Amino acid sequence: MKTQILLVDDHQMARRALKLILEQQGYACEEADDGASALSILEGGQAVDLIISDNQMPIMTGMELLINLKAHARLSAIPVILYSGNLTDELRKQARQVGAQAVFTKPYSFADLLATVTNILSSK
Repeated sequence: MKTQILLVDDHQMARRALKLILEQQGYACEEADDGASALSILEGGQAVDLIISDNQMPIMTGMELLINLKAHARLSAIPVILYSGNLTDELRKQARQVGAQAVFTKPYSFADLLATVTNILSSK
């Protein structure tokens, strides 16, 4: 069974580009366009091995999604990679404290992101 990754970003083109790269590496990807949709997918029973989420989205930000996941007994163990175009030192620190495994600034290097995905999933 393929490793399942949930991609959360309100920009469809960004999700699709990341999905294409991850699928070329053998991962299966599910998509959500905001944190609330992602949470709904997960609460509905969709099993995922990793979440990669933008921070700045309408309805529910990536940080709000991360906080909700960590407060949820069944979902708290899912590793999360968070990225943002407006990443401050404070946001990076807060994301790490809440439980993000990695935090990237957009634009990010796909090679660096893939290396991080591999490291996180191999340590699970």
